[in-house]
Amino acid sequence: MAEQQTDILIIGGGPAGMMTGITAAQFSPHKSVLLVRPEKDAVIPCGIPYIFGTLGGTDEDMAGRAPLLTAGGKIRTDRVQSVDRKQRTALLQSGDVVHWERLVLATGAENFIPPIPGTQLEGVFSIQKDYDYLDRLFSTLIPKLQKLAIIGGGFIGVEFADEIRKRGIEVHIVEMLPHLLQAAFDLDACTAVEKQLQTHGVQIHTGARVEALLPDASGVRVGQVQIADQEPLSVDGVLIAIGTRPNVALAQEMGLTLSRSGGVWVDNFQRSREDPHIFAVGDCAHKQDFFTRKASHALIASQAAAEGRIAGMNLYGLQEQRFNAGSVSVYASQIDGLAFGVAGLTQAQAEKEGFPILIGEARMPDHHPASMPHTTEIYCRVIFSSHSLQLLGGQVLGGATTGELVNTIGLAIQMHATAPALASMQFGSQPRLTPSLHPLVAATGDALRRHYASLHPCVD
Repeated sequence: MAEQQTDILIIGGGPAGMMTGITAAQFSPHKSVLLVRPEKDAVIPCGIPYIFGTLGGTDEDMAGRAPLLTAGGKIRTDRVQSVDRKQRTALLQSGDVVHWERLVLATGAENFIPPIPGTQLEGVFSIQKDYDYLDRLFSTLIPKLQKLAIIGGGFIGVEFADEIRKRGIEVHIVEMLPHLLQAAFDLDACTAVEKQLQTHGVQIHTGARVEALLPDASGVRVGQVQIADQEPLSVDGVLIAIGTRPNVALAQEMGLTLSRSGGVWVDNFQRSREDPHIFAVGDCAHKQDFFTRKASHALIASQAAAEGRIAGMNLYGLQEQRFNAGSVSVYASQIDGLAFGVAGLTQAQAEKEGFPILIGEARMPDHHPASMPHTTEIYCRVIFSSHSLQLLGGQVLGGATTGELVNTIGLAIQMHATAPALASMQFGSQPRLTPSLHPLVAATGDALRRHYASLHPCVD
């Protein structure tokens, strides 16, 4: 057994862990940073679906080690077995012991496997953030498939369906809700994505509840998906993409408080309740909604990275006035040229919470003039509180500019921007890069027009 000393020990090497390490090394350059993760080669989580189509291999989706190493941190391939909070030590699987001053849990999440019969059959798999596992899927399982059922119509299910169908495999998405992506988008975006997938041969089963996975004639491999009140769907592979749950086994063993949502309870600076020297970030940490402070179950890389920056800045005292003001859901993806993104609340979510709302919309080409090469239509829809005129959310359908427009909406939400401020904001314009009028400004102007029309109706 060997003993090692480090000032900052980070357990887990995903977006949250890596960003914590990079930020800590920048803000506390006199402190040593050690990140311990079980995998030598880490993949980029958001890029996993693209391994099986666009990228064409696991090696094309590797997360780099260089940013943390360049900042002065170290990475060790091992697994933390236990942590002694009193002694401030961590026992590794190798038998070595690491002494620490600050500890950051970044243990991520684990896939949720529904309690239905048949999930143990061969040919049933989920997406795991493990290089060897994904490489086996790419090289061994996926090439043998002719007909795949994906259980779950969220982002992973939709992206995976689009990538797998590129390999000539018949793909079916089975979703319990009435529409794909319905937990994240309002219906106009959901139906646009469904239409795009169907155009490329993906078959969609919505309002469909899976009762069981049934074996084929061998008795050991999946052969059918039993959907309630329907004939069984014959398949030779099933992807379960329902969601994930915080991986908090180590935190529980340490006696840390968990929230009702299942994550490690943390304060605004990502500190645990029991010990201000122990932090939790990313999927294993509790999330609260930006608007309501209710528990948020959205586990996304952008939020994980933000929490890593917050923890990294504040490990040695609250020297930086940046704290976690709550989670804003910011998503974007693309299906064969159709990009779609959302930030903040959807209309359905805002109405469910009781916000009186005001909606604005705009459609326009994303370059000017519209005859510019590679121009596509962009649709921007924004939601404001009709009382305060504060921005609550926005959705975008369009082309390559969609991602950054969604990020702009996400930033505006976090800055508590109001409709008058957005309608009058200054923006840059360039014919090959932007529309002549910013879509957020145009959609906000539409919302204000409706607002003032109701207050001051025209009199003939």
